[in-house]
Amino acid sequence: MIIRHLMIIKLLVLLFTTTSCSAKSKKSEKDYSPMHRSEIMLRKAIGDSISNIILRANTIEIGCDSATITKLGNNDRSIIRYLVTDSCNYTADTEVFGQFHAYLFAKFTSKKRTITAQYDFRLHKWMLIGENNKLLRRFDLLNMEILKYALLAFPKNQKLIEIFKEQQEK
Repeated sequence: MIIRHLMIIKLLVLLFTTTSCSAKSKKSEKDYSPMHRSEIMLRKAIGDSISNIILRANTIEIGCDSATITKLGNNDRSIIRYLVTDSCNYTADTEVFGQFHAYLFAKFTSKKRTITAQYDFRLHKWMLIGENNKLLRRFDLLNMEILKYALLAFPKNQKLIEIFKEQQEK
């Protein structure tokens, strides 16, 4: 009698393990992590080829007013990727009057292809520049976290300090 119950239990265990492995559902978009969702939105906003360069860049350099260039280490590279993929910063491109001045740029290089993100904190605009200074995309800069990062990277830059103080007064 005990052997018969053990055989039934083994059969049930075998049945449950095989059915649970084969009954997997597809991942819905809500199952993705927040970082993965922002990458998906980035790809929709700027396209696969441009986003691949940004997300898989071998080297990332940042500069301030074209004078100071810093090659980023692994920790800073993940931070700058996070800031560039912030979904609120590529949702709109409203018309703004004024001359664009790049106060900060981030240069992403992957397999000899380069994309540069340039930021104008006064116009609240940023743009992606390809090779030969070709404008690829332009967006409103709605989140100023990249300005805070620029202040951490270039703490003695007077223009960035001045722009940050202006933003704090608003």
